[in-house]
Amino acid sequence: MSGFKLSKYGNKTVRFLTLSTSDECKNQLGYSNGSLNYDFQILRKRILRYSPYRLYKEGYITHNNMIKKYGRDNLTKTFNFEYFKVETNESNGVLHITYRGSYLPYDFLVDNWTDIHLSWDLNIKKINLDDSKNASCYIVSQYVGGQGSSYVRSSQSWNWVYRGFKTKWYSLKHWYRGKQLFSIWDNILKQYALDYFYPQCSLSDFG
Repeated sequence: MSGFKLSKYGNKTVRFLTLSTSDECKNQLGYSNGSLNYDFQILRKRILRYSPYRLYKEGYITHNNMIKKYGRDNLTKTFNFEYFKVETNESNGVLHITYRGSYLPYDFLVDNWTDIHLSWDLNIKKINLDDSKNASCYIVSQYVGGQGSSYVRSSQSWNWVYRGFKTKWYSLKHWYRGKQLFSIWDNILKQYALDYFYPQCSLSDFG
């Protein structure tokens, strides 16, 4: 929920991405329990090397859609991809990922996941951050706490929230309770979102 709130306070979009594992991938020589996460990191590094203009040049998006989705000022900027992910052992292994970052065309994701992981079944959709509590509860109940042995592990990138946020949270819990605790935590996330997403570049930036 902290990652969702940070994104909301920074006016950033979060999407839910599901990556699966095909029978062909599962049965290939050398496939192991760590292969799914290893291949995800390859996908993430590829995404970080792409820009809207590169997507356009490779035929994944039209010129008009490129301008509409990314704006004229961001066409050559490479993408960001901060995530929280849960691995489950359903089917041959699935990753359920919430990520903060730019719009990624479905065909681009399918082509790259097929190339990396020999798998093509995936799903992506936008998350409504106005209802971030229900969204985070759904992920926890469905993929972390609700399916018993299907849960394997979860992890997140450093900047999904910020480094050291868990230590800060548990320190606050020692001194505060209930609504006061969450109010203080929300204010911390709001200030961090302002500093992180909209850093002051000059003395006149904020008046």
